[in-house]
Amino acid sequence: MERETLQLFLAIRDTGNITRAASERYITQSAASKRIAQLEKELGVTLFERGKGHSTVALTPAGEGFSDIAERMLLLYQQALALRENAGQRGLTVACINSVQGYTLPGFIRELQAQHPDLCVTLEDHHSVEIFPLLENKRLDLGITQLAAPFSDLVSYPLFEEGYRVVTLPGADGTPAEAPVHPAHLPAEHEIFEAFDTEFQKWHDYWWRPSGCKIRVNTTPTAERYFCDPEDWMIVPETVAYAMEQKGFCSRPLLEDPPRHRVYVVHHKESRNEMVRLFASAARAYYAARPAGTLLERLG
Repeated sequence: MERETLQLFLAIRDTGNITRAASERYITQSAASKRIAQLEKELGVTLFERGKGHSTVALTPAGEGFSDIAERMLLLYQQALALRENAGQRGLTVACINSVQGYTLPGFIRELQAQHPDLCVTLEDHHSVEIFPLLENKRLDLGITQLAAPFSDLVSYPLFEEGYRVVTLPGADGTPAEAPVHPAHLPAEHEIFEAFDTEFQKWHDYWWRPSGCKIRVNTTPTAERYFCDPEDWMIVPETVAYAMEQKGFCSRPLLEDPPRHRVYVVHHKESRNEMVRLFASAARAYYAARPAGTLLERLG
């Protein structure tokens, strides 16, 4: 499986057109079609559904699955090429949930790299359920999740836990900033909903119908774009709420608290990368020394 073929596959995926992708790779359409046919034969699956004229294509389910594999193979190839230039560096690939990646992780990574200048970290954004199989298949070194590992060949350590707060637009109802709000007083039709973990989901569904919200999102930065009505609201972990306050939002505590938001660092038990355990140990020490409400200070 040649690197050029993988690059061609991804170009066709991105353009949806064999002719255009072939032009971008400076080869003929027939040569491109032949390479993809050989790749499909090698894998034993069909990667693209051909449209009329066989120039326009769309990924099959197998093609969707192979897409992520191809990207990672090319990334590993680039990392292998970089070994000579970075012979003195040590690397880690870390996947992280957005509620940590976008708010508290940067401070820790900066501190870790200050202590270990030879450490090169590759960061990826994923949901917890996506991280576990990637770790199990050893396609990641570490994961930061909001669930403990469900597989026996993975080990998880608690990093930190925190409560939740309600976020609204400033001055939404004239209530004092720290006045607690009861879930029963939050109108479902104005909710911007993000599911953080299964325990939070169960608590949420006790108070509001799962389908009754204004809009559902899978990351908080996306949610921020949909606050437009004074009654709009969202429940998020404390660190996320404090970060949103820095952007002009307001947040308040809840009278009926959801279960605590728990965050874990996870890795494979058989990992031989010495930096994996160093990262996990340093992360646990970093978060243990800082209450959730102070973690954002490191973002500066």
